[in-house]
Amino acid sequence: MAARSHESYEKRELVKHLIASIPCAVCQHYHEPDNVRIVERHGEIWIMAVKCDHCGTQSLVFAVIQEGEKPEIVHELTSQEWARFREMPRIDADDLLDVHEFLRDFDGDFVGLFGGSRVLEF
Repeated sequence: MAARSHESYEKRELVKHLIASIPCAVCQHYHEPDNVRIVERHGEIWIMAVKCDHCGTQSLVFAVIQEGEKPEIVHELTSQEWARFREMPRIDADDLLDVHEFLRDFDGDFVGLFGGSRVLEF
């Protein structure tokens, strides 16, 4: 029984830290884990009360936390892509300046940037 209560303590602390990594909806400051209180748990559904130290906003958070096998780690790049990027020259100050100048004048139209057409479907 002691191992089970220790496991649930660790699980509660992990959940508190995960919820604390979500910024306050009002002021965008991050919560402190000590300000996350687990109100109730129904199987995989956790209900928590959170209070922001910065602005005082109080929130209820509902989370579905599923247990199971650890997921397979999936990389976005293949080994060939990793090799290609390793061989590329490092980013330098001129590259950063180019990006800065591009973003300064960019209007946010990614579709136009990549040559696509705008089609909105709902």
